[in-house]
Amino acid sequence: MVSIDNVYKTVLNILNKENRGYIVPNEFNTLALQAQNEIFEGYFSSRNYAVTNDSDYSDIRKNIEEKISGFENDETVSSGTFSNAEGNTTSSYFAYPSNFYRLNSISIGGIQAEEADKKRILYINRSPLTKPTTKNPVYIRHEGGIVMYPTTGIANVLMSYIRKPAEPKWVGGTTAGQIVANESASNYQNFELHVSEFHELVVKILSYAGVIIRAADVTQVAAAKEQQIIQSER
Repeated sequence: MVSIDNVYKTVLNILNKENRGYIVPNEFNTLALQAQNEIFEGYFSSRNYAVTNDSDYSDIRKNIEEKISGFENDETVSSGTFSNAEGNTTSSYFAYPSNFYRLNSISIGGIQAEEADKKRILYINRSPLTKPTTKNPVYIRHEGGIVMYPTTGIANVLMSYIRKPAEPKWVGGTTAGQIVANESASNYQNFELHVSEFHELVVKILSYAGVIIRAADVTQVAAAKEQQIIQSER
């Protein structure tokens, strides 16, 4: 986890060093969310071309997977009813959790369900040999969730998924006339990214801040620094 207060202070110190401007908390929080989302989504694309080697500390792919593992969730989801645009209704619909990002697997009573697409499920259901049962369940992805087969007899599923990071939020308070971070506020939220992302968070936020305060050089320097960070991680 990365301290949002430390990131905010660092960004302000860099911007104010040459009287470049000031980013108010609401603006900073918006940029912080954008920066966190970009870094988080980048884990999945970076993992595809990351190099694997014998050293635990320099194994880039392993390091990325370690960062992702902090967002792995298992949640029991109950069935609901879903009606599509054609008016067809199913009661075997299981909605994704509100913090859902990517699906890993679906299981029922310790039995892992097989994924199928909408065309294949038609053929699977037609054959007595392949027709899904509670001992051999199948699911398809649908709008905002999954549909289970068989469509009866399944009340709950265990959904294993990657969740989204919580939205970062810096909240201020006043102490001795000074505006400081109010970490006890109910909506105060640090970055949920790995501690190693501190520098990239600062750089990304600075690149956005340069646009807001119309300081093109800040944006250019931040963009160049970001490329250095990306290259060093490959």
